[in-house]
Amino acid sequence: MGAGRESIGRTILVVEDQPYLWAVLRARVERATAYVRSVTPDELPDGWRGCRPWPWLVVGATKTVPDPLPALLDGRPIAVHWLGEPPPALGRRAVAHADWSTLVAELGRLNDLTTRGVGGVRLMRNRGVRAPDGRLVLGAAELEGLLAAPGGLPLPHDGQGERTLIAMRRVIATHSLPVRLQRDGEVVRLA
Repeated sequence: MGAGRESIGRTILVVEDQPYLWAVLRARVERATAYVRSVTPDELPDGWRGCRPWPWLVVGATKTVPDPLPALLDGRPIAVHWLGEPPPALGRRAVAHADWSTLVAELGRLNDLTTRGVGGVRLMRNRGVRAPDGRLVLGAAELEGLLAAPGGLPLPHDGQGERTLIAMRRVIATHSLPVRLQRDGEVVRLA
C-alpha cells in the first residue's frame, strides 16, 4: 500500500481471493466517493494499516473471515458488506448479498452521498463532510462511516463503541450539523 492520495482518502477495502469484485467496484464507485483497494485475507493487516484512519467500508468475498478482522472492526463505525452468507465471526455486523450484482448496485449508490446525504450533510471529495450551508468539516471519519450505513451500525456499549459515539457527538455539536444520533439497542444511525 502506497503513501499517496489513496492512503489518506476514504477507502473501501475488498477482502477477496481474486480481484474480480475489486475491479467491478472500482469501475462503479467514483474516486470522489472512495478509493477501492483489494487485499487477500493474508494481506488484510497490511492493507488495513494503509487506510487512514481505517477503511471506510469493508467488503468480503471469501468463505472465511481473516482472523484479525473482527478485532479490527470492533467498535469502529465501519459498514461491512459480504458476498454470500457472512461468516458467523462477524455476527450481525455484515450485510449479506446473494450475488455480486446486488452488492455492486448497493455500493454504487454511495456515490449519492456526495450530492445528498442525511439532513443535508454530505460527503466531501475523498475526506470530510460538507454542512448544508457549505461549511467543510474535516476530522469526521466516524460520521463518514455512519453516513455509509443508512440502516445503522452496531456499536456496543463498551470502551471503543462509547469513544466512537463521543467522537460523533462532538463533530455534530462542534459544527452545528443538522443531524442527530439515534440508538436502538446497539445499533446507531443518523437521523
